[in-house]
Amino acid sequence: SEPGALVVCGFGEQRMADVMDQDGPPPNQTLYVCNINASLSKRHRLHELKEKLTNLCKPGEVIDIVALSNFYAKGQAFVVLKNLEQAEAAMKKLQGHELEGQAIKVAYAKSKSNAVEKIEGTFTGYKRVIKPKPPTGVKKAKPTVQADSDDESAPPPAPGFAPPAAGYPPQQPGAPQGYGGAPPGHAGMPQPPQQQQAVSQAPPLPHPILFLENVPHSADSEAVAGLFRAFMGYKEVRMVPSRPGLAFVEFENEMQSGVAMQRLQGVDMQGQALKITFSRS
Repeated sequence: SEPGALVVCGFGEQRMADVMDQDGPPPNQTLYVCNINASLSKRHRLHELKEKLTNLCKPGEVIDIVALSNFYAKGQAFVVLKNLEQAEAAMKKLQGHELEGQAIKVAYAKSKSNAVEKIEGTFTGYKRVIKPKPPTGVKKAKPTVQADSDDESAPPPAPGFAPPAAGYPPQQPGAPQGYGGAPPGHAGMPQPPQQQQAVSQAPPLPHPILFLENVPHSADSEAVAGLFRAFMGYKEVRMVPSRPGLAFVEFENEMQSGVAMQRLQGVDMQGQALKITFSRS
């Protein structure tokens, strides 16, 4: 974002809200607008969002609007005004204005927009932002690769221990295929399924987004939001149309989402007990 561009906020790896200093950047041509209804960030409605923002900024002249529909940029946009005076007037007009039931918030962006740089002749190209990977839980340990016996760097076997011969240990009647007669975890033997699944079943790390299961198929996003809206930091609900019974609920941080999870875990919703966990991504 940059002076001269209007930004509408949502969420993301590096949230677009980060374009602002905590105390607020100085007045410039770039406005930062938050709390826009996420439905307006759907791809087929982006043109409608841009048209609404353009009309709200009139009589100011909008040079450019940047709004995206991806997961990390939804609910956000950059709007570039022609000059500072028009940006100040647009901010007063936009501040608290309701778009589809949500009052948007406006502030000056921290940096200069690409559109303004192009007009000033200082544009040097688009800067690539490397997005950090979200926490996904405990990582699986990589299997160690044993060196060949004829490798000089391989350590010698322990005293009194000889490598098992091919086909050892023999398969015992009634034993699971591949375990032979050796106890689980013996050198050269695979671990039982319970140990193999222990890592993948590790609980996910705290995350601002909650993952809901066992949601009634008849429940819509408004019904789910009715349960979570009362908790501090609530942002939005996202249903999964292709997977009935699943939903995501986003909060501002993992502490707030954790409180909501503890209070609503197993709550009865239309005769079904909700299962709530932290999202893995």
